[in-house]
Amino acid sequence: MQLLPEAVLVITALVLLAAAVAVESKCGKAISSSAAIGIAALGVVAASLALFFMPAPTGSVTSLIVLDPLARIFKAVVLGLGLLAIFLPPARREIAQPGEFYALMLFALTGLLLTTGTNHLLFLFVALELASLSLYLLAGFSRTARAAEASLKYFLFGGVSAAFLLFGLSLIYGFSHSATLQGVAVALAAGPPSPLAIAGLVMVVVGLGFKLAAAPFHYWAPDVYQGAPATSVALVAAASKAVGLVVLVRFLMIGFHSVSGSADWGGMLAGWSPWLAVLAAVSMVFGNVLALAQTSVRRLLAYSAVANTGYLMVALSANGVSAAGAALFYVVVYGLATLGALAVTAAVERERGNDSPAAFAGLIHRSPWQAVALLVFLTSLAGIPPLAGFVGKFAMFSAAMAESTKSGTPGLTWLVGLAAIMSAISLYYYLSVLKQAFVKEAPEADAVADSTAPLSHLLAIGLPAVALVVLGLFPALLLDPIARAVVESLGPR
Repeated sequence: MQLLPEAVLVITALVLLAAAVAVESKCGKAISSSAAIGIAALGVVAASLALFFMPAPTGSVTSLIVLDPLARIFKAVVLGLGLLAIFLPPARREIAQPGEFYALMLFALTGLLLTTGTNHLLFLFVALELASLSLYLLAGFSRTARAAEASLKYFLFGGVSAAFLLFGLSLIYGFSHSATLQGVAVALAAGPPSPLAIAGLVMVVVGLGFKLAAAPFHYWAPDVYQGAPATSVALVAAASKAVGLVVLVRFLMIGFHSVSGSADWGGMLAGWSPWLAVLAAVSMVFGNVLALAQTSVRRLLAYSAVANTGYLMVALSANGVSAAGAALFYVVVYGLATLGALAVTAAVERERGNDSPAAFAGLIHRSPWQAVALLVFLTSLAGIPPLAGFVGKFAMFSAAMAESTKSGTPGLTWLVGLAAIMSAISLYYYLSVLKQAFVKEAPEADAVADSTAPLSHLLAIGLPAVALVVLGLFPALLLDPIARAVVESLGPR
């Protein structure tokens, strides 16, 4: 029963593959995109219902599947973001076999769900690789030269990161003689940390840093964001990033909480916290500075992803449940905003043939609702009130300050201050796109109304925009359940 949502997704993927083969053998052509989207969406909805009606598990901490409150919430989040990604049609006619494409999306979602709900080292790796292999294929599915390059880079960097992750897990197992994070925590509490454990943790953070697109492990991201189908990018940018953060939180706060150290100014102690703070600072500076020079909105969003990973790691550096809960809230908000921005970009790219900021010129006249939605998405990413992005950043940074200043030192003031400066810099490149959409006039030849978008595309744009406004006005709807789930799943700190 604990695997019922994943089983529903796998069965739906197999049904979709069978339907695609049957249609092609009978009609001589591929199944239509609308039919494939409909079957895949029904499967995700059915998996969500299965998750909602599942009874609370009674398994021990050594079980492979953990359905604690944190896993329940983020399985629902992954399914919701996955459904929105399925609704987002490709920017161009680049999916020749939609049956196989959406079946791979369901397999990727299955791996992400399994990854979210486990504290077992080996099961974590297998589930993560199920998701990763599917995402590598999705990135190059259009078989264009740019998509092939993106998929190859994604695969090569992903293979190296998987090697780091597996080697790190093996070192951790060799130190603790346990395959669960709880067993690792017990082994660390029994004495001084072994070099094996520290080396293993470093390798695991490198592997997960790739999943989160943290600098300097982000070099795959710009090419994948620009070259892969927009539907694939949405899944990578939103659902995969959320799962990567959940895994990192579990690792650091369950298995390695006792060796966190401190990144406080004037009170630094050896551990993972100061190294995570350095990674946060590098990601924020690198992502925001390079985003300023981009002439492709997709690549701009890729470097925005790097910067936002830095903001998330600011909160994790504080090593507190309130800061971790705020980071997990923000990663959901970030996923909604980025997915929506990609949906608008895909619509503009389909109409104008490219994704440069100039292609957005006059969008307010061509498609006012898309322009308003883009305003919501980008201002939320920039952290402008009263949208959910502002609430998420404020919650993260204030929680990080509160956790780190308990000892009377300046705490993480230096890191939070850097994050505030970098957020201000990000305003420039977000507003440069909005300036094109709202202020610049499109050339006369292009100043025509966009053709009617399909219903699925309207949902992929409209639902995230509404969610960001609602969560900005009523953040407790999601922030409080996540905060309670973190305390119940990780324990008080």
